[in-house]
Amino acid sequence: MYKIILFVLLTLLLATISATAHKDPKGDTINISGITVEIKIPARISSLDVKNQSEVIKQIQNSLKSELNDYTSEMQNNHFISDNVITEVNVETIIMDGKKALNITYGYTLKNNAMKLRTDDFGPGKYLVNESNALQVTLAVLKRNLHGQLAGYVTPFKEISITINGSADAVPVKKIIPYKGEFGDHLIRDCEFEGKSYKMIMTKTQGIKNNQSLAFLRSYAVRDYLNNYIFQQRYPKLTYHHSATVKGQRGAQFRRVFIEIIVFNAFD
Repeated sequence: MYKIILFVLLTLLLATISATAHKDPKGDTINISGITVEIKIPARISSLDVKNQSEVIKQIQNSLKSELNDYTSEMQNNHFISDNVITEVNVETIIMDGKKALNITYGYTLKNNAMKLRTDDFGPGKYLVNESNALQVTLAVLKRNLHGQLAGYVTPFKEISITINGSADAVPVKKIIPYKGEFGDHLIRDCEFEGKSYKMIMTKTQGIKNNQSLAFLRSYAVRDYLNNYIFQQRYPKLTYHHSATVKGQRGAQFRRVFIEIIVFNAFD
């Protein structure tokens, strides 16, 4: 009699363990550099698994911030940029066009916005990536992230939208600034300015006549960098959008670039 009861109890216990095991999804362990963290996530995160998704995004953002801060400090210690520069990165999930997407933004600000003879931002009339040390540091970390921690989300055959905002300050363009044709002798692209879309036309003969064109070129210089050094024509669903901002104040702190990357269906 006792043997029968024991057999029944063991059978029920095994059944319970088996049912629990089926409810527990298989996970993968991934390493995030910067501050090394291990997180366990389901092999495939469903759209309903909001809690796990939020935790993953939080972990990624904390790690990206740590890596960006470490690299910025390193560049400051090497005197490539001043300790006046604050670099920023933000990661979140958004709903866009009815699709869940991963939104990643990069930018930089200054602790002290006073004008200086030496600046980490673009100098007056400058627009190339190598003419802004703060932008170079931001792009270097962005490249590390896309080839590292974000490589599983920003993949070649996903739909990716990149919006690049270039800004200029209020110093008027009194004399035409030369455009040397770095991005083609006759560059034509759409660019949003003050809520409207404009056809920006840049030619070597006409040059840069206003701050709107200068802000656009700062935006396009980043696109050129991303194409040549990160994406390299391997992302057929990648689209770029440009926007220009002209501030009402003068100063180097108003001459910079802001980058937004949206990856649709990032968790599929």
